[in-house]
Amino acid sequence: MIGSYLFTLASLALGVAAPMASAFATSSLAVHRSSSAVVGPMFAAESEVSFSELDGSKLQIGILRTRWNDEHVSNLVDGIKAGLKGCKVDEDKIFIKEVPGAYELPYAAKLLAMSGTVDAIICCGVLIKGETLHFEYISEAVSKGIMDVNLSTMTPVIYGVLNCLDEEQVKKRSSNENGGHNHGEDWGKTAVEMATMKREARGSKGTVVKVKELSAMGFGAGSGGAEGGEKEKEGGPREKNKPVDAPGFF
Repeated sequence: MIGSYLFTLASLALGVAAPMASAFATSSLAVHRSSSAVVGPMFAAESEVSFSELDGSKLQIGILRTRWNDEHVSNLVDGIKAGLKGCKVDEDKIFIKEVPGAYELPYAAKLLAMSGTVDAIICCGVLIKGETLHFEYISEAVSKGIMDVNLSTMTPVIYGVLNCLDEEQVKKRSSNENGGHNHGEDWGKTAVEMATMKREARGSKGTVVKVKELSAMGFGAGSGGAEGGEKEKEGGPREKNKPVDAPGFF
């Protein structure tokens, strides 16, 4: 009896499946195998997002980029511009402004969104984990800040900030070389898709459409917000909100 008990303990300690503990041993091994299998995809850089054909020819896009980790961020911005170009966004309708670091991105995004000069904003930066908790604090603050700007201004603000454990991970995600994928391309396409969604929700020709459906989705119906409300006329409030040359800071 005692010998059998000691054998079972020894078997568990060595990771050997003892007969009476086979269910647990199998589960343990399965967890070990699954965690090993996850390592590949977890650190993979390829894009898992697919996009339909997008037309951003009428859009004006703002890119806010950091000077911190300049080389990698510049590569990402090149990817963003390539993604926008693939969606027919004219180069002269792409606005780029620099800020010192990622922490400054949400504030700059709020200013740009409030200026009313762009249809969507892409915040681009790179954060690499160091020896202190600086990485965690900045990552969380920037993520929340960018989301807050999305919801408070109703301007699509794309999260284009890489949060990586080392520089090798950054390289795999900011370049198409050596099996990597430049995620900036996806961020550019995402900006076009979300800006288009916003325009469609508001009515692309200044017309309030499908009031019930939009209201249920949480989209405002403008001045004709009442059910069956009046349509906005061309040259009315909607016309005044079209992108204009950036004033002042922007």
